[in-house]
Amino acid sequence: MKKLKLIITLCFALATVGSISAQSTVSKKPTINSSEKKPEKITHKEIDYYIIDGVWYAKMNKRFVLRPAPKGAILKELPKGTQKATLGGVQYQKLNGVFYKKRKDGLYEVARP
Repeated sequence: MKKLKLIITLCFALATVGSISAQSTVSKKPTINSSEKKPEKITHKEIDYYIIDGVWYAKMNKRFVLRPAPKGAILKELPKGTQKATLGGVQYQKLNGVFYKKRKDGLYEVARP
């Protein structure tokens, strides 16, 4: 009986240590390697943002960290994959929860309808 208790205790201890070490490798913020994709760089209010597949990031060291798209940021072209959306009679393009409104000068602006 003592051997059984010892074996159960050791198994529990090993399982606990394994889960702790696995959790320590998980990042708190979604990031990607800077070498994986070529981002489009947008500067808005003196902050550099990068758009990769329609998702907005800010660069920290050599990694891109997920950030919300800043309202009022201007883009020359829309990210690929946007879809038309009409809200309150106003036409937008939408991708990944970000709305873009076409301006009179032909550029696109991040909007919050």
